Amino acid sequence: MNEIIQKIKDHKIVPLFYNESFEVSKNIIKALYEAGIRVIEYTNRGHQALENFTELKAISHTEFPGLLLGIGTVKNIEEMDDFANAKANFIITPVISEALVKYSFERNLLLIPGCFTPSDINIAYQNDLKLVKIFPADGLGKNYIKSVKPVFPGMNFMPTGGIHADYKDITEWLNGGAIAVGLGSSLIGKDFNEEELTLKTKDLLQQLNHN
Repeated sequence: MNEIIQKIKDHKIVPLFYNESFEVSKNIIKALYEAGIRVIEYTNRGHQALENFTELKAISHTEFPGLLLGIGTVKNIEEMDDFANAKANFIITPVISEALVKYSFERNLLLIPGCFTPSDINIAYQNDLKLVKIFPADGLGKNYIKSVKPVFPGMNFMPTGGIHADYKDITEWLNGGAIAVGLGSSLIGKDFNEEELTLKTKDLLQQLNHN
């Protein structure tokens, strides 16, 4: 589990998306993978999410070796169980609860829970989780993590929601105490173009890793 957190920290960005089409989903992952991304969150936001995710995991070992593919927008134990059975590398939730945390331990899953308040973060901290998603990040601002981080030594933070896919915005979040950011529609727009996504993501990774 610590290896996944380290890989997230190394990448500094975690792309997240959902598409009803398996082929489009596969092409988006291919474009991100070719740019150098090795950690992706597929979101549970549609009827095809479980089926698509299961198929994507089935092909990832051969088509995308080394890719860590997790599932996001998981809200209850039933969904967590479904995606655990589909071999998700990690589970990201928009909320946190003792029940979700307990079940993640039972299934030996890396849970990255969504937290908004210090009380939310404290549930993760008291249960020895090492990474939380700050969500929705744009509702809290770039100084929030810097303010709460000293209270929770050893905790890592990944803001998601409303973050722009540009070097300046991401760097401000990183300088504010985040280890990485989640990037959704600002990186992967509705008018998806595989070549443009690869170039945009590769350029972003190069800027983040060479400055």
